[in-house]
Amino acid sequence: MIKPIEVQRDQCGYWTHPDYLAFCDGREFIAYAELNQWMESPCLQWYVTYRDEEEVDPDIDGFDLSSWEPEPPAGEGWFVGSIHDTEDGSVCIWLRSVEAQP
Repeated sequence: MIKPIEVQRDQCGYWTHPDYLAFCDGREFIAYAELNQWMESPCLQWYVTYRDEEEVDPDIDGFDLSSWEPEPPAGEGWFVGSIHDTEDGSVCIWLRSVEAQP
């Protein structure tokens, strides 16, 4: 089962949990149905937080996410699965064990 580990972001602020990275296997897109199926096996929930792009100056920040500190969703047990950039903007993928829910 995927478990929380220490987040060690690179110089641009990106980071991906090794188990999540292995699941993604270099793919840029994963269908929601496939992600949900993968999450069911270890009994995980997922949530996506988007960076507010209006607070970012693309000429200064570009793809640098190092100053972004995403807030976890409400509830207990959330941990970072990945912080990265997408076509739709910068995201933080949050994960938590279903058992961690209050």
